[in-house]
Amino acid sequence: MRIAERGFSLLEMLLAMAIGAVLMLSVGRFLPLLLAQNLQLQQRVQLQQELQQIAGTLEKALRRAGYCHGQCAGPALTLVAGGSCVLLRWDENSNGRWEGVGHSESDLYGYRLRSGQLEMQRGVDECNSSGWERLTDPAFLVIDSFSVERSHTRLQLQLAGHVGTQDVALVRWIEGLNL
Repeated sequence: MRIAERGFSLLEMLLAMAIGAVLMLSVGRFLPLLLAQNLQLQQRVQLQQELQQIAGTLEKALRRAGYCHGQCAGPALTLVAGGSCVLLRWDENSNGRWEGVGHSESDLYGYRLRSGQLEMQRGVDECNSSGWERLTDPAFLVIDSFSVERSHTRLQLQLAGHVGTQDVALVRWIEGLNL
């Protein structure tokens, strides 16, 4: 006994191809949307990571503010321009004093927001000087706001930035043990 082998008919093949074409067109319409959403998500994650890294650097500096292994004179923390410029002092080499401006091992540090970028400088005691270094890449990230507010020994760090259409804001509370 032989079983008759039979393939698809022309009509069945045309119908299958039509259904496949409709499916491919519908998938093709959603692919650019899916790719755009993927790009936005990647930008948001990268922005979040960048801001968290910057906030971690600032948090570490703010925790150090006021440390002195002896008798240090002067303010440990100065907030200028509504907290968008922060001047700090800590005894980095534990020699019992805060080295001033112009010293090769100065214990004065500054962080400021300028033109959408966060900047840092060592050996500075005012916010309007030149020579500050950017902590952020202007080709990728714009910092919208940076501020530090003080309540006794507690500090509130606020940092917000954007990349394209993605916005992220961070708030961190820091205990300044040496303030």
